[in-house]
Formats: sequence, C-alpha cells, structure tokens
Amino acid sequence: MSITKDDLVLFLQSLKQEYVLKNLTNYGEQILYTLEYIHYQDVLNHIKKRQDSLAIESPNNFLAFYIPKNKTIDDIAYGCRCCLANKITHIRHSDKCNSNCNFCYFYMQSDDSRVLPYWAYRESSTRFNLDEDEMKLLLYKQIFNKVNAIGWLEKEPLMKMEKMKPIMKFISDNGIYQYLYTNGILANKDNLLMLKDWGLNEIRFNLQASDFSPAVLAYIRLAGTIIENVCIETPIYSKSFENFLKHKDYILDSGIKQINMPELQINPNNIKVFESEGQVYRHRRGYVSPVSSRHYVYDLIELAIKESWDCIINDCSNDTKFFRGVYNTHNSDINSGIMYETSFKYLPIQYYLDIVNQYVDVELEF
Repeated sequence: MSITKDDLVLFLQSLKQEYVLKNLTNYGEQILYTLEYIHYQDVLNHIKKRQDSLAIESPNNFLAFYIPKNKTIDDIAYGCRCCLANKITHIRHSDKCNSNCNFCYFYMQSDDSRVLPYWAYRESSTRFNLDEDEMKLLLYKQIFNKVNAIGWLEKEPLMKMEKMKPIMKFISDNGIYQYLYTNGILANKDNLLMLKDWGLNEIRFNLQASDFSPAVLAYIRLAGTIIENVCIETPIYSKSFENFLKHKDYILDSGIKQINMPELQINPNNIKVFESEGQVYRHRRGYVSPVSSRHYVYDLIELAIKESWDCIINDCSNDTKFFRGVYNTHNSDINSGIMYETSFKYLPIQYYLDIVNQYVDVELEF
C-alpha cells in the first residue's frame, strides 16, 4: 500500500486532534510504525559506519565493546556476560532514593505498586511481596539452578543496607555472583566493607546521578580497593559526556574494570526536559532515545582507542536490550524481569512530520 506525501502530511496533521489519535485505525498505525522504522534504519546505518570506521566488530550492530589490547572478551564484567546470556535475575528491596534524576525510569512517576512494605522483597519485575524466608525459598527452589548472577537494583539499594544482609549472604553462600547498582552517595568505606563481607562481587556506579560529585568519585577509587569488580554505568547524553571528559583522568586512574554506556531513555515525563538533546528515534517499537546518545558512546570509544585506555567500554545500546529481550521472551524458563517495552504508544506528531520531510520524496510504501 502507498500514500502520497501530501496526503501523508494531511493525515499526520489531523492526528494533532486528540480524539483522532485515540481512535487511530490499524491502517493509521502502520503508517506511523513505517515512518519510525525508516528513521530507525537510517540511525543504525550511521552507527554501523562509525563502528566500521573504528574497526569494531559488531554483527548487526549488536554486542559492541571497546576491549584494550591486553584484555579479551572473557574480561568483560561477569554480570554483563550473564545478563546478555539471560542467566540473571534481580532483587528489589528498596523503594527509596536519595537523588532525583531526570533520566530515571521513575522520574515524576507516582506508582504505588513500587512501594514495598518494610519487610518485603521482590524478585525481578514481579508484584509479589515476599518475606525473608519466602525469598530464600524461592531462590533455593526456583532460581539458583537457572541463573549465574543476581543483581540488586531499583531506587537506591544502599538506603536499606541491613535489609540486604540476610539475602545477600544467603546468595553468596550458595555460590551465586552478585552485582549492585548505586548512585554512590552512600558508598562509604563502612558500607563497602559490609557489602564485601556479605558477598558482593561487582558494584556499578551511576556517576551522573550525583553529577559526578567529588565524594562519589572518591568512593569509586575506594571501592576499587575493596570490591572485586568496580564498573561505571551511566546513561550517555550531552551532560554526562561532558562530565566524563572533565573527570576522565581521575576516573581511568581509579581502578574501574568497565564503563557501561546505555543510551539515554526518554519517557513521557522527561521528553521535554531533554529536548535540547535533539531528534529522538524509537528502536523497534521499544525504547526511545536521542539519536545523539549512542554517538557519544562512539566518541568515547574513539578517544579510548586514541589514548589506549586500559578499561573496557560496553556499548550497552538499545540494540543490546532488544535482542536480550527477544532471548528472554522466547528462550528462557525464568522471568529475569528484563523486558523490552516502551513508555510511548505514539511519539509526538511533530516527530512523524519531521521524518516525512526528511525521508519521503513522493509517496510512502507501507
């Protein structure tokens, strides 16, 4: 089927009326999805050119890493390797955070389902509250024989340290690798020593969550002397890119093992906040990110190659998350909670109009 460019523009302008958009037909949806896909393909073509220019081997733009010459793929953080193979699950135990990041999945959200009773844990993305004994039973009976690693994440885990202790020690006693995400604000020596004693193997700092504060940068260096594997995992956009360059030498000298650079995730609550990041794209009807975000990753990789950095850089892209989600959906006997979902039903109509002006000459085939 096809539609002329003029009719396409008229159709899109009609969608600015909310009642028309709410009653969009399957025919209309296919037009929007086709425009998204045309743009997505162009974005990925440009990424592939950058990969080729840097001699990064990455089939289908997937699993791209900068690996120093003195390291191999086996040196990639074990938590990442388990994640990509879908041999992980996650535990939530905290419903509080001591920061308010505008790039967070929960920015400006009021979701009572994310609140946890003081005694409760949740495995992965389930909505079931489990007490300590129930969580141990679930792990022992259902989880340990299916995963190689377990992550602690969501909100700020270090805000409820003592609550982690019995489950973290139980997991460690059963020989399962553990990693934890933190904004680093509470990653002081006492807390790091406790985490090590309880069996934490890997800690990942989101530096932008504290705006690369000197205290958190110092804690990263400290963590390198206490925790086995120390990584940085920070969404990449103009501000975090500039901050990283500003503190680059200190960070690279701090003993980190790996830098994970996910694309900035845009949602309906922060799309206005990040307008200055430029045009966005939607990856396979899923995550929405600025086009510029992944290019910042390759700017860093280009610099790493030039300066021979000694740490791995993980292009933790929307491509990676998409294929991981496909694997999770079709090949897993465990719900790892890692799904590939979108926060938008449709993007702002101006986005589609811009795509028409950029890519459609006479008519659109869909």
